[in-house]
Amino acid sequence: MNESFKQDIRKSGYLHRPLSIYREHSMEKEQAKQAVLSRETLFDAAVGESHQWVHHGVGSLRTSEQAVQLVSPSIMPHWPEGAPADGDYVNFGSAWMTLKLPQVNWEAFNRITLNLHPDFHGVPNAYIMIKFKNEGAIPIPDLYHREGVHGVNMDNHEWNTVHLDIQELPRDVITELTIGYYLNGKEKATGDVIELALKDITLEKVDGHHVSKGWVPKRGEIVYSHSGYSVDGSKTAFAVGLEGELFQLLHEVSGAAVFTGKLSEMETEWGTFQVMDFSEFKQNGRYTLSAGGAATQSFAIGAAPGVWHASVWKSLNFIFCERCGYPVPGIHGSCHADIVANHKGTMLSFNGGWHDAGDVSQQLIQSAEVTHSLFEMAEQVKPFDEDLYLRLLEEGEWGLDFMLKTRFGDGYRATSAGITRWTDGRIGNMDDAEARVHNQAYENFYCAGIEAYIHSRIVHHPALSKRLLVIAKEDFQYALEEFKKHGFDQKPIFWEHTYQSSESLYMATASWAASMLYKATKDSFYAKKAAEFIAFVRRSQELEGIEVEGGAKLSGFFYRNPSQEVVQHFNHQAREHLYMMAFSAIHETQGEHPEAGDWLASIEAYAEYVKRLAAYTLPYPMLASGVYHVNEHQDDKSFNYQHLLIDHQAQEDYGDQLNAGVKLNEEYYLRRFPVWFSFRGNNAIMLSQGKAASVAGLHLKDKALLDIAEGQLRWIVGQNPFGQSMMHGEGYRYAQQYSVLCGEMTGELPVGVQTFGNEDEPYWPQFNNATYKEVWTGVAGKWMSIVADLYAAEV
Repeated sequence: MNESFKQDIRKSGYLHRPLSIYREHSMEKEQAKQAVLSRETLFDAAVGESHQWVHHGVGSLRTSEQAVQLVSPSIMPHWPEGAPADGDYVNFGSAWMTLKLPQVNWEAFNRITLNLHPDFHGVPNAYIMIKFKNEGAIPIPDLYHREGVHGVNMDNHEWNTVHLDIQELPRDVITELTIGYYLNGKEKATGDVIELALKDITLEKVDGHHVSKGWVPKRGEIVYSHSGYSVDGSKTAFAVGLEGELFQLLHEVSGAAVFTGKLSEMETEWGTFQVMDFSEFKQNGRYTLSAGGAATQSFAIGAAPGVWHASVWKSLNFIFCERCGYPVPGIHGSCHADIVANHKGTMLSFNGGWHDAGDVSQQLIQSAEVTHSLFEMAEQVKPFDEDLYLRLLEEGEWGLDFMLKTRFGDGYRATSAGITRWTDGRIGNMDDAEARVHNQAYENFYCAGIEAYIHSRIVHHPALSKRLLVIAKEDFQYALEEFKKHGFDQKPIFWEHTYQSSESLYMATASWAASMLYKATKDSFYAKKAAEFIAFVRRSQELEGIEVEGGAKLSGFFYRNPSQEVVQHFNHQAREHLYMMAFSAIHETQGEHPEAGDWLASIEAYAEYVKRLAAYTLPYPMLASGVYHVNEHQDDKSFNYQHLLIDHQAQEDYGDQLNAGVKLNEEYYLRRFPVWFSFRGNNAIMLSQGKAASVAGLHLKDKALLDIAEGQLRWIVGQNPFGQSMMHGEGYRYAQQYSVLCGEMTGELPVGVQTFGNEDEPYWPQFNNATYKEVWTGVAGKWMSIVADLYAAEV
């Protein structure tokens, strides 16, 4: 970490105030410098006719010679028409102004620029939406209203110039442009009125627009990991269209060449990549790469603690900024005290932990998983940075407090609430929401494992440590009792983040929890349960192998259950790592068990599967999603568990998505990105795979697996076709993301790269939209969980 960033950490009170927002390396900063080759005025309030705009929604539309202006109250005394009566997942409405257009073709332009002025009095984040309607070859918005919708976090009370890259937007027959905002409720400082002024809109063709679709990066740009590379791991960068045969690694300060290598060529189905491999260079420091007239920004080479250390601080900052029920300076006051949970005549405020996403909703399991990751990271960072260790412990204890607070003590827990708004904190009026309360075996198994894991890591609080183990045992017993009654038929409701859990994942979670309790108590009861549950998981693993082209076999992946008819997939939420955590934990704690050899074989089989997956996306480090059977969509039960908010079109699209992937044989295909529909975004999925690889890598002492795990981090911080870091404030060319209520936060991470329609290639437009661009604390937790294993590998 450089001295400037260390100073920022100290100024923040070691993250008791948010870190600064680093705009100097943002994509928006770069956009402002792009040369405009041609332009056309779409609207100018000074010379145009503002009556062309049509108002709809809350409030009114005012016009003047200077601007057209939306004005509305900040809240309404009722929910919007058609909203659920209990206010679940709704705000107070929206205000829009729409410009009707006479079927115009915008394909000559690749950028639209607007000048907007928000006066959102006391609103934590001035957030506006821009929506397009195209009636041409590809209709926009799409079926799920994801495409053609863009959100912008704005500087309040000043004019903002907003640039939006529309290169990949279908725009052959544009008929509407809509601008507006949501009424997201009143925070403590919020005033009564919201105003948004629009001065002008310009269509532009700019030079140097960014790549946002496909595997081929921009010609002449080097694709590399912006954070850097582990000194003993693989170190590659690549490009297309470079001149010359050599590349150089240059010292950041002196500019001297410290390594010279030859550009090699890699033939792929997407074209020829020029690869720079400097893996044999093993000197700590900061460097740049230069080749064919192209050069990178500086990056680090060093041990994992050095390369990823700043990103841990930044991820922790993001998590802190998403605290619920806590006054985060500059973002919000103590929030959501009026989100309540009722059980047997008692009531609790369902605030605490962390908002799970940009919509400030709350999920117990999401906060529990982040809590687990914070304690994992704290344990590993202690020898390297005591300040970070103590701060991670503190944040972890905040999450643990929420886990215990929401536990009613009889098996029931407050599990989630769909909020997506600020509330006034007063219990009893219309803006309240009621949290869901369940006695779910899965949640209790998972929480019991996390509680048992944490119990030995809070020795500084012996009373809580002792009590936590008692609680873990109780929760495990509650889970056993409910599982005995209902088996796998006890499913959470649609909005719970465990809804997609398969039977095999369920048993992997329960086995891991049992192993954590066995490790903490040495009680053979838990050892037996761990073995009982893992047997189910092993019967759900493909161990014989499916034949692929060339006569080879592919094995090691998991099915949803032992029938081995539907392969286990993730397309939004992702917990693939729990399989390896369960096998690793039981093999570690019961190494003398008669079935220990089988457990080890399952880890080894999965490890080989991961290595095979890695080959399908070279030269990129992103792991391919996995294997799909051609008939999986015919199993309505599992299909509807896996894919949310879909209609009949999804059944038809399933085959098209497989055909866009790699045909392995007549029955199986491989997809580089998941089969998905409404909910899209790949970061949580590949980080979960990466965590599985790091767990297996540590257990098998396999450096190749650890390098694959680290590769998922490198993809996120720049080693992707877009040359963008997806962690705001880390690396370069990071962009605004879908962080509706809190605004931009250093360290934020989105749900991740999507695909367009039924394709199987990366798609990462500038458009900010849920779900793929939505910031998600669970992704930050998975990031830390992998980094913790990379630290452990250094010890």
